[in-house]
Amino acid sequence: MTTTHPTCSATHHPEHQALTPLPSICWGLPRDISPRFGARLIQSRYRLDFLSDRASLIGDWSEVLIAKLDQAFPEIIKALEAKLLTGELDAQRQHCITIQHGGFTCEADTLGSHGYVYICIYSAESMEATPDVRDSQS
Repeated sequence: MTTTHPTCSATHHPEHQALTPLPSICWGLPRDISPRFGARLIQSRYRLDFLSDRASLIGDWSEVLIAKLDQAFPEIIKALEAKLLTGELDAQRQHCITIQHGGFTCEADTLGSHGYVYICIYSAESMEATPDVRDSQS
């Protein structure tokens, strides 16, 4: 499954007949890891709400990997909610945390947004295939 967005728009100048690609919206923490899942979660005190229209799959995802993410996602959310409860994940200050679960790595940060938690989830296999990306994120 690829999530490239083929949407194009004509430019505003009539002399330019070419179509120009519109920028696609990628939710979550920006990372140079592919494939990855990004989302902006809504924080309500110590609970997190997921809205599917504020999420995106970036890169090529197999059906098997999507199914594994589907299984791991609720537990990742519970772990993030626990980090909100302990204060490790704080709505008022920017601080990236990392959670490992079910063969996935989740990076999360509120970015000091006072109400959102931005996440990036990728498989451990993605990092084994591109270790230089992991090193550049440190």
